[in-house]
Amino acid sequence: MPKMLRIALLALTAAMLMSAAPDWDAEMRRAGMVRIADLCTTFVVDLRYAGTNNFVGKNMYGSFRGVYLQRDAAESLVAAQAALKKIDPKYSIIIYDAARPRSVQQTMWDAVRGTTNAQYVARPERGGCHNYGVAVDVGLAYDGVPVDMGTDFDCFTASAHITDEPALVKQGKISREAMNNRRLLRRVMTQAGFMTYRREWWHFERYRIKYTRAHFKLLDF
Repeated sequence: MPKMLRIALLALTAAMLMSAAPDWDAEMRRAGMVRIADLCTTFVVDLRYAGTNNFVGKNMYGSFRGVYLQRDAAESLVAAQAALKKIDPKYSIIIYDAARPRSVQQTMWDAVRGTTNAQYVARPERGGCHNYGVAVDVGLAYDGVPVDMGTDFDCFTASAHITDEPALVKQGKISREAMNNRRLLRRVMTQAGFMTYRREWWHFERYRIKYTRAHFKLLDF
């Protein structure tokens, strides 16, 4: 095959792939989601599912880099960031994930189905709070550097649970500093209106799932 023809075919293939890629920014806005960057630009953003550093080990977001939430959740997250900055302006919330398309939830579920890790992943048929835009996964950074939270994000072990952190410290599974960092994160998030999830220190919900399913639409794309 002539070199110029080969280059042209490669360019055409790339263009077709780009045109076929979902425009999730447009879908999020159509669904009424609010882009966090339009409200506040001081967050540290590390979208784990937009890269390979996640429990599935692959990029599930493609070129999508948006952080979106329902308006109530978005405004509460901004309030939590403001409260944190009042404690110390060098602190910042790190955003690991926010509103999540159902198609990504399906990929996650396929990776854990039939394993003990399935308990940590919502089934995609009806979706979890992320799939309605009312949940966010967050951590803490100080001067731009993530602080000790005891485990990494998406650690599917009891060390990530928040139910008895003093015991985790006593057992040497997390440090006292990590426990205090978790408590600080929970304080600013819950005061801003979020609720915790017992198995994941990073997961916060603006509304519980029963209310969410009754009042919001699934991000079904």
